Amino acid sequence: MTTSSFMISFAKRSAALSLFLIGLGVHSLHAQIIDNRLGNVFKEEMYFNQEFLWQNKIKTITGVTSIKRPNRPIEQRPDMFVFHFNTVGLLQQMDKVTSIMNLVDSLRIEYKRNDVGEVELRSENSKKGFYTTQYFYDKEGRIERLDYGKSENISTDAKKLIPGQRISINSETYAYQLPSVNILRKNKMNNYGLHYASVVVTKSDLGYITSETEELVMSGKTVTRNYTYNSKGWVEHIETKDNMGGSVKKETFFYDDLGNLLKVEYRTGNELVEEVEVLYTETMLIEALLRHNLQSKEIVITKFSYEFHS
Repeated sequence: MTTSSFMISFAKRSAALSLFLIGLGVHSLHAQIIDNRLGNVFKEEMYFNQEFLWQNKIKTITGVTSIKRPNRPIEQRPDMFVFHFNTVGLLQQMDKVTSIMNLVDSLRIEYKRNDVGEVELRSENSKKGFYTTQYFYDKEGRIERLDYGKSENISTDAKKLIPGQRISINSETYAYQLPSVNILRKNKMNNYGLHYASVVVTKSDLGYITSETEELVMSGKTVTRNYTYNSKGWVEHIETKDNMGGSVKKETFFYDDLGNLLKVEYRTGNELVEEVEVLYTETMLIEALLRHNLQSKEIVITKFSYEFHS
């Protein structure tokens, strides 16, 4: 079955859900449910637009996964995720079930925030143990330090998770410089306070990011991401290259007239290696993601469902 066939099939099944959501008063306003302002969609842990979630009173987003392999029927996978949002659209918790080969693991991530909504503590709980990341910000709202911690599961019940004593395992600090109005430099220091990498972000006079370069101090390796935008100011292309002769990678983003992301194409050199298609309901909620691996010909299908705040 082709990707287009999937799109037609999903579109037909969306009608009933769309009518139900219209009855609940779900609307898109002028925002999009996917936030791709920085071109980081599907790479960041959370890529949903807070304004859209808030305005539409979305409480949870659940995704369940299946896979379509060549010449085989669709197989349901145990993989799933549930995002939990508060009443203003901020992420409070994420539950995940992941599978590798025949191993299945569950994960819960919780977020504690400060008075202005910034994440202060990220806690990750799984069978492997408990991991925390503590965030510290400067007066400009930029992250200036990250502290990483770990504690073991001390429960004697295999079905329960109980954290033991927390041990600090690492930290990073960041220092910012403004060489000019359009350039921001972020220096990264390890837990010994030694400078190990720098990131230089260049913006246009209109505030759009035009390039982002990360340099590793010890090896001298640099990785540069160059951004181009369409006539409406949406990220259209991101080209990534390094100074070590690696293949150039390119991401291309496609939108509808309202700015909703429809598809992302990933190329290595001139070869198209992967594409992700986004299918929407009539009320601009994501109905499904189709992630197509052009090399293996597999299509990973993630179907979405929603709960709403009253």
